[in-house]
Amino acid sequence: MELARLASIVLLLAARCAFAGPYEDGIAAYDHGDYAKSLALWLPLAEHGHRTAAFNVAVLYEKGLGTPQDSRAAERWYERAADEGDLEAAYNVGVYYETGTGVAKDPAQARKWFVTILENPQTDAAAMAIKKRARERLSKLAPDTQEVFAYRGGRFVLAHSDHRCVIALQGVLGGDTLRKFDEVLDKTKAYGCDAPWLMLESPGGSVSEGIELGREVSDRGFRTVTRYECASACALIFLAGRERVLVGSRAKIGFHQAAFVRNDTKERHCSGRYDSVTHDLQRYVFAVLPGAADNVMKLILSTSCDSIEWTAGQRALDLGIATRAEADGVDVFGAKSAKR
Repeated sequence: MELARLASIVLLLAARCAFAGPYEDGIAAYDHGDYAKSLALWLPLAEHGHRTAAFNVAVLYEKGLGTPQDSRAAERWYERAADEGDLEAAYNVGVYYETGTGVAKDPAQARKWFVTILENPQTDAAAMAIKKRARERLSKLAPDTQEVFAYRGGRFVLAHSDHRCVIALQGVLGGDTLRKFDEVLDKTKAYGCDAPWLMLESPGGSVSEGIELGREVSDRGFRTVTRYECASACALIFLAGRERVLVGSRAKIGFHQAAFVRNDTKERHCSGRYDSVTHDLQRYVFAVLPGAADNVMKLILSTSCDSIEWTAGQRALDLGIATRAEADGVDVFGAKSAKR
């Protein structure tokens, strides 16, 4: 909400739109302190969908420049600009709902606007700075309604608010993980959630459970995200997301060959290139992520079942494993001692 933004608007953008003359006249008036004239020039442009004019009108109403201060009007114009794709305006709307400025205090609406910012695909420096601020605001809001679905070796945590759901998978994939996941999915339907996010924080486990759960993720168009380590069978699930996002400096995806235990000796062995488990795994990877399947299978087959090949950041993007890497270099957990 900084007034300095008004003085730093990119005039090349304004020059390309049909309203370039009055818009630039509004800038000149603002620079000379004639805020009432700026408002008179920008308001008609804002009413016709000029995004930056709408933002500027919101600032004038917010600060009471050239017009009586009016937080409700400011929120309305910030929202108009946000609807046209302005991330700074969307952030301001979120703050208004968080603090009850100009509108009734509504944490769910604030959360919706902050999440909208985080889901935006823009990755330029300005967008990433706004996303960082939105993420900080979001972390301080009262938590969503949460439900825990425990299974042997781990749990699902379902957070839901305003028809938005995030499912967190925490722990090892075991014999009843898929059954419990279906139970969680029934809940998301009941809450009317559209394309939930699946947050993955698991060291892996059963390959067959990972493949079956990944197929569900792919069929339902889920988006996958991790902010820490997701390895082995967990990595297979991550690959199935229609969007696959790494958040923070600790986010990484790990691969290795599958393993099996001989019934007679109880010894653990790597499956190998021609094993039936590897064949099933390869068929799955090519089904959910055909464009990057060769890269993924190369990582899997070149890594022993007793070790892990980690991918993160730009490498994960280059290999097609992730579609976005956000907050690179930022530890979203805080201090290393805060590891969860």
